[in-house]
Amino acid sequence: MLNQPIKNKIIMPDNLSFLQRLHEYGYLGYAWILLVSFWAGTAKYLTSLNGKKPNFIGWLTETCVSGFVGVIAAMTCQYYQVDFLITSAVTGICAHNGTRSLYVIGQLIKKNTLMVSQITEEPVKAKVALRKGKRNEKHDK
Repeated sequence: MLNQPIKNKIIMPDNLSFLQRLHEYGYLGYAWILLVSFWAGTAKYLTSLNGKKPNFIGWLTETCVSGFVGVIAAMTCQYYQVDFLITSAVTGICAHNGTRSLYVIGQLIKKNTLMVSQITEEPVKAKVALRKGKRNEKHDK
């Protein structure tokens, strides 16, 4: 079984609700995700001190941001049905990188999810049309 090659297959996400997903991972699973996220945030905070004196507010801010990013990363992994161990690793990496990871996650979701791609493109098209309309009004006067 271990020597069998992994076949390339597309895993279609199912239609479970957030509460069903929460039940799937369980409270302990999400507690682990938060612990990994806070741990990554603490590591990021401590490595960014560079000889400065640590303070509680700085640490709290970093861990809150990392917790948020970690939960978003875990939900994204769960949506794409990634194994829980890989989800934990991705969560830690994303939480350590902080808000920079949100951009990467957003691009991944836009690229791989048609509905999100359409939602994000419509406001851009509306802004471009609005700008073109304002330019035409200026030239008409």
